[in-house]
Amino acid sequence: RLLSNFQTDTATRAYGKALSERLDGAHYVVDTSRNGNGPLGAAGQDAWCNPPGRALGTPPTTRTGDPLLDAYLWIKRPGESDGSCRGGPSAGTWWPEYALGLARNTKG
Repeated sequence: RLLSNFQTDTATRAYGKALSERLDGAHYVVDTSRNGNGPLGAAGQDAWCNPPGRALGTPPTTRTGDPLLDAYLWIKRPGESDGSCRGGPSAGTWWPEYALGLARNTKG
């Protein structure tokens, strides 16, 4: 199972645990490539599409401290556009300005 998007590590771990309980203890990974600042508040239905002010999340690692959470991974390339919303190029296209924003907004 893969959990992703802009949700925080805490939120995705809770969701993963709930899914795991329903799936006989299935393991999961979390895509942290863009979740460093969590979701974009009250942005409506397009909160998932190139939200501004986001950041890189937990760097890829298998050291999760949770026996069911196998890894934090950057599955979606940081800087890959979600679509033409918010001035982005078509979905899946590399967007250097967005990648730089993710890097610049990263804490730590």
